Amino acid sequence: MTTAHSSVDSPTDPRSRIVALDVVRGFALGGIVVVNLPPLFHLGVSDGVIGFYRFYEDFIQNRFFPIFSFLFGIGFGLMWLSASDRSPRPRLALFRRFAFLAAIGGLHQFLHLGEALLPYAIVGTVVLLPSTWIPRRWLDIITWVLGAALLVAAIASGGGLTEVLGLFLLGFSTGHSGLIRRALDRPGNLVLLASLTAMITVTGFLVTDYETHQMHQWVNAGLGITMDFTYLAALVILMRTLAEAVLRSVLSPLGRMALSIYVGATIIIVAIHVIVPDLSRFDTHGGYLAGLIISMTMLALQVVVSTVWLRFFDQGPLESRWRMSPVPHLATRGLTISRRGVSS
Repeated sequence: MTTAHSSVDSPTDPRSRIVALDVVRGFALGGIVVVNLPPLFHLGVSDGVIGFYRFYEDFIQNRFFPIFSFLFGIGFGLMWLSASDRSPRPRLALFRRFAFLAAIGGLHQFLHLGEALLPYAIVGTVVLLPSTWIPRRWLDIITWVLGAALLVAAIASGGGLTEVLGLFLLGFSTGHSGLIRRALDRPGNLVLLASLTAMITVTGFLVTDYETHQMHQWVNAGLGITMDFTYLAALVILMRTLAEAVLRSVLSPLGRMALSIYVGATIIIVAIHVIVPDLSRFDTHGGYLAGLIISMTMLALQVVVSTVWLRFFDQGPLESRWRMSPVPHLATRGLTISRRGVSS
């Protein structure tokens, strides 16, 4: 092990892979699988499941795609740093990646109408790529201010596509500016962020109820964002504790193969739905409990499969195709966050 300040894997090196982001991505992916299961199984709401459904709406529904959106922006920022330094036509190379993502998303729509890949590819093409023409000295500040403004506007209007746009741009600025790497080396700031967002989230849920969240969607959207940043900061902080070994072994493989896992989960769920079309007959919670058990079992199996796969291959099957475009990909050596700091 070398320290964080070695030349290749220093926190400021744009080519080094950040394991903490893989862990957070794996966590968000697990949540998205749970979110996608009810619509894919066409689970409804009856009198017997109102309490469970309200919990699902408050703490699961729309709570993980914002994290994924922010991480997508960060990933693009890191890729743009690498591509702009190494590729003669970096925008063309990144456009090819978005085109591939759009193709996968278009096919995925046939299995899961409303999936995220196609909208992500479109927004990335029409928002993130044009942002790279902003002069480099102004790029980070303009994308951060614009992203923050869009996020505030999205919360005020109850969420929606504007929220994704804001998080994409905030993530782009965070990745491109090196803020994400500096944050990993300053855990005190992350503790402060987690404490502040957790306090806002808890207070918000204490002084409001489910009806308030549904009546005033800006409350729901705002609490969702603070909850997401609490999750994100808390996970990164835990990567500096004894929990790092468990988080890395369980969530990092999912994060590294997020595209393959996301699409694969849909295929598995659709196949199960064909075999067992009605989950409500298996429990007294309208099928939600059975669906949760299916989700957890599937995720456990995907952790095993992705771990074994990555022992033999550097990338997942879809990830390797996505990276076939001539973009210099990030170095495979990763940053590990330990209690002593960032190391490789």
